[in-house]
Amino acid sequence: MITVTLAKWGGIILLGGFISVVLWKATIGEISLDYLLYGDAKTYRGAGTTTFFSPGRAQMLLLTVMVAGYYLLRVIQDPTHLPDVPDELIVALGASHAVYLGGKAQSLYLGRVRDLVSLLNRR
Repeated sequence: MITVTLAKWGGIILLGGFISVVLWKATIGEISLDYLLYGDAKTYRGAGTTTFFSPGRAQMLLLTVMVAGYYLLRVIQDPTHLPDVPDELIVALGASHAVYLGGKAQSLYLGRVRDLVSLLNRR
């Protein structure tokens, strides 16, 4: 019982330390969070790239944080072993990453959807 308690609190202290260091470095500016949810897209004429808000990044970040939080709660409930990850969560996480990567490939090679639609409407 004492071993489980020490392991549990040791893990929580270690995780808290990691989170504290990351938050501190983000606060003092050593870790930049500017444009965290932004992506690059090919410009209308294809001469360069433009930066835009990426809904794919936002949904991937949100789902990843939710899955990590779920797993962390499961570990805190029973720190004696690592819990199994449900297949549904793995599928959801994989689909989220596939949507992000598909959108990223589309924006880098074809440009933003809005620009593609306007190009097609001009023809």
